[in-house]
Amino acid sequence: MDRIRAPAVFSQRKRQKGIPSPNPSCSYEIKFNNVVIFIMQRKMGMTRRMFLMELARRKGFRVESELSDYVTHVVAENNSYQEVVDWLKGQTVGDSSRFELLDISWFTACMEEERPVDVETKYRLMEQNQSPSLNTTETEAPSFITSKVSQYSCQRKTTLHNYNQKFTDAFEIMAENYEFKENEIFCLEFLRAASVLKFLPFPVTTMKDIQGLPCIGDRVRDVIEGIIEEGESSRAKEVLNDERYKSFKQFTSVFGVGVKTSEKWYRMGLRTLEEVKADKTLKLSKMQKAGFLYYDDLVSCVSKAEADAVSLIVKNTVCTFLPDALVTITGGFRR
Repeated sequence: MDRIRAPAVFSQRKRQKGIPSPNPSCSYEIKFNNVVIFIMQRKMGMTRRMFLMELARRKGFRVESELSDYVTHVVAENNSYQEVVDWLKGQTVGDSSRFELLDISWFTACMEEERPVDVETKYRLMEQNQSPSLNTTETEAPSFITSKVSQYSCQRKTTLHNYNQKFTDAFEIMAENYEFKENEIFCLEFLRAASVLKFLPFPVTTMKDIQGLPCIGDRVRDVIEGIIEEGESSRAKEVLNDERYKSFKQFTSVFGVGVKTSEKWYRMGLRTLEEVKADKTLKLSKMQKAGFLYYDDLVSCVSKAEADAVSLIVKNTVCTFLPDALVTITGGFRR
């Protein structure tokens, strides 16, 4: 009996140690037949390559595990044009010059758009003497970032258009979650990173774009890398689905309710505002009672028309006593 079982045990251990091969029974619909991608493992590693291949297949791309004549786009990471060409020379394929040789940034752009994006010059791997303008841009960008982006938010101008909203939205979710956990250090880390990315006059598409930026720690980098690769933050999604976060989000939306009170209610087993209002044993402060009484008004946004109406009332009242007074709306409506 031992001899019969031994091969099974041995093969099971082999499978546990090795990286599992893709399940042949798991197939995905191919949406883009004109694009056949091959991802080079060189300088990337097997695990990351398999992850990217699986990601692309889930989004409807055709990805070949082996280089063949069917391939149209070869994607490489941290490889120069010459390195890719030299590698292709050692492969058993026909005319390798017909391949589109692309940087990983093209792949991540496709994952973000969930479709094949145009093969622009910035995505192509080119010989050194073919792209002097690109080299100039790459050398100037880090110097611009390092020299002009201050670590102090008061010294940075925030653009009217946020080019990196998908990143900053995720950062703010993470910051709020750490605020609910009373982890001030991590909360500030993500808030500062959001402020820096809002300052940038261009969208971040690769990890190179954030090189030299202040306030970008390892936790922030992990979130950025995840969004670049998948188009969204899995960590932010986990937070949004977390029961504690959802309860604290509701509780703190009430005027007069902070993290301490939210923690107390959560420990009591309360999860929603309806449960809080139904619990007659709770003793609410005057502010909290007002918060529940006028909840809908307080959580709704003030429109420009409402702000103008209030401004007119204030102006008329002030001018009754001080005819020469100047009254101006400040804040977001003035901007």
